[in-house]
Amino acid sequence: MTGGRASGWVPWPRRVDIALLCFFTLLVAYCDRVNLAVAAPDMMREFQWSTAQMGWVFSGFFAGYTLFILPAGLVVERYGARRVLGYGLIGWSALTALVTSPRTIPVLTSTRVLLGASESGTFPAINSLLARWFPKEEYARAAGFCWAGGYAASIVAFPLAGAILHLWGWRAIFWAFGGLGLIWSMVWVKGTAKDGEFRNEGRRTAEELSIPLRVLLSSRPVWALLVLHWSSNWFSYVLISWLPTYLEVARHFSIGSTVIGSAMPFLAAWLGTNVFGFAIDRLSLRFSRTNVRKSMLLLFALSGFTLAGVGLLTSYAGIVGLLSLATAFMTAATPIYASGSLDLAPNSSARLVGIQSTVANTAGIVAPVVSGYLARNGGWGAVFTVTALVCLLGAVTYACIGRAEPLQVAVAA
Repeated sequence: MTGGRASGWVPWPRRVDIALLCFFTLLVAYCDRVNLAVAAPDMMREFQWSTAQMGWVFSGFFAGYTLFILPAGLVVERYGARRVLGYGLIGWSALTALVTSPRTIPVLTSTRVLLGASESGTFPAINSLLARWFPKEEYARAAGFCWAGGYAASIVAFPLAGAILHLWGWRAIFWAFGGLGLIWSMVWVKGTAKDGEFRNEGRRTAEELSIPLRVLLSSRPVWALLVLHWSSNWFSYVLISWLPTYLEVARHFSIGSTVIGSAMPFLAAWLGTNVFGFAIDRLSLRFSRTNVRKSMLLLFALSGFTLAGVGLLTSYAGIVGLLSLATAFMTAATPIYASGSLDLAPNSSARLVGIQSTVANTAGIVAPVVSGYLARNGGWGAVFTVTALVCLLGAVTYACIGRAEPLQVAVAA
């Protein structure tokens, strides 16, 4: 199924509706990751928490998310994306509102663990849908567009959360975003209920699910995909977790300048992801799909070193501009790993993206904590230098053993 049927009252194919629903679902999901970063400085001041302690709170989300994402991929294959995402939206939205209740690091971290578990089915569900609705010639742009909902969330969430913080305080941020998620859950259910393809998507044949976990885990191209995604996540979650704190505390930006400066790199990321996704698909029509992807990763390798230069600048425009350029370069990798499960194993994309995200999101557990300690003991220059080395690792690994052809071809060979 590639979604050639028109939607009815809109002039585009039905598969575009699917992409839009997935994009906005990820936007809502990532808003509930980003909002804590805006509230963190006020929370730290109110409860007298250090950056190292707050790092554990940030990582709690990713602990729950990572522990459950592979099982969630298997649940998606059994019960379908519509149900998994519908229930997940309700769960993580309610838990977002409850973030305001805890007063201690252990309890708040536990709440974030449960929130992460509720979001764990998001990417397996989305890639399962993309594999059904899109032809392989559109994988990079479709997956890049949908996964860029995470970057768009930062564009929306940083200014919106900053405005709420200014008007009503940090607790109102979580109440507002929790309510947004509950409203979107109704849109998701209504938008997906009218198609038989959604209602029956869990009824898949054994042949379609013929790639066992052991084959996926023993594949070198899969491991290249995992390392690339992990390294990109490290970059992203350093910014998602610590960028407002860095700009406000280390660079002494005002609250208004902080929220705008925190949003601009993610605007660059959203634009970059869609530009690179389109370019990858177009170039892959003429050249090797694998070689096109490896060439794009030269920019990804450069992104970390561009980020490391931020500390050398002093002007507001220079700091925000270089942060945005570095983040745009980083997204050269996003369409590659976003479409990786579709390229390697389209019929088993839910379970492969479950494996992929399980490994990749350990960066979300480790990066906030490591960065918190590095910032305290070695300064923010150390945080950015480590991020540059991590990006280089991802680019080199994919250049050596990565590929974009279906995994069955590699296994048969």
